[in-house]
Amino acid sequence: MKLDLFSVTVMTALVAFVATGIFVIETLRRRDAGAGRLWAVAYLCGTATAFAYISWAAGIGGEIAIAIGNSAFVLTPAFMWLGNRRFNDRPVTWPSVVVGVLAVTTFLAAVIRVPVDGAWGGWTVMAAHIVLFFLAGGWEALRRPMGRIGNAKLLTGVLFAAAVYYAARLLCFVIDGPEGAFFQTWFGSISANIATVVLTMVAVVVTSILRATKSATQRYEWLSENGVASDGILLGRTYRDALRDMAERAGWRQELVSVIVVHVDGLDEMAAAFGSDAADELAAQWRRSVRRHAPASAFVGEDGDSTLAVCGVASTAADARRQGAVIYRGCIDDLAGNPTGLLPVVGVGIGLTETVGYDTDVLMESARGAAVRASRSLEASVLFGGLDEARSHLT
Repeated sequence: MKLDLFSVTVMTALVAFVATGIFVIETLRRRDAGAGRLWAVAYLCGTATAFAYISWAAGIGGEIAIAIGNSAFVLTPAFMWLGNRRFNDRPVTWPSVVVGVLAVTTFLAAVIRVPVDGAWGGWTVMAAHIVLFFLAGGWEALRRPMGRIGNAKLLTGVLFAAAVYYAARLLCFVIDGPEGAFFQTWFGSISANIATVVLTMVAVVVTSILRATKSATQRYEWLSENGVASDGILLGRTYRDALRDMAERAGWRQELVSVIVVHVDGLDEMAAAFGSDAADELAAQWRRSVRRHAPASAFVGEDGDSTLAVCGVASTAADARRQGAVIYRGCIDDLAGNPTGLLPVVGVGIGLTETVGYDTDVLMESARGAAVRASRSLEASVLFGGLDEARSHLT
């Protein structure tokens, strides 16, 4: 079977269009933010590339169609790189300037050289930029925290494979020329389109998985390498170890240990209604507020997707309640000033060793139950947990 360029280009455009449509629709449905949006733009640029080349193959547009296709082609790995940077919570402002400059350079190179050199005019400039952005995107996918996710290694492999392919294609182009037999056989337009189809399918699957991995309530754990999240809050496992150690040492001296659990309701509903941007901002503000208003001598840690816990030593039950009230008022004041204008429901529950003993599981359950009750109560925002309540949750 012999494949002609126009048929293969149409096939590539069809694959790109379907893959892009699925990814973009899912992005809009999820009201995705950050990396997902940038990856969606990358796929849209890939689709624009395919349609620009179809126009040229059909004899429409001339050097302008080629210039648009070349610049859109450069923007495809460029936005993958920007998406990876956003995924890693790294700045994208100055990289965006670099992307814009190189895209314009690619467009101008095609407009200037195509009338002189034919359809391959300006191609070396485009290929060099493509290799640069594929390498940058693959390197960014290796960096933490993205590099800690197993599926990110697949994306790294896709981007590096594309970089190697286009680097080899560029080298062969320079040595053999666009009309050379070796170049036409192994690196011509038809083989490039087939490689693009394979890489696109893998990339769409991997980025869809990665987008699902990063959510407003899960992203903090994989941002950590030492048991403490990027915003200074202990991860759940670290917090539980610290609480067990504190309870054990306090038990020797019969000191009063309090666990203050801060629970928020409504983040998932707000994400569904107003988008993940709003939910992300609220989650980050809530975490900052709990950490800011907790006693300096206390440990602040995660306890599930929508719960934070503060453990420390209190002089009396009234002192523990005062600490809980300070945290509650601080959270409400900070969240009320949030630019999103949204305010989730906040409940604070307190577990005391003088009430439930020094068993950390019982202590945590009593505080969790009280926090949930407080978030649903119209009369009190800070409640104490009891022994019976804790045991009912444990059994």
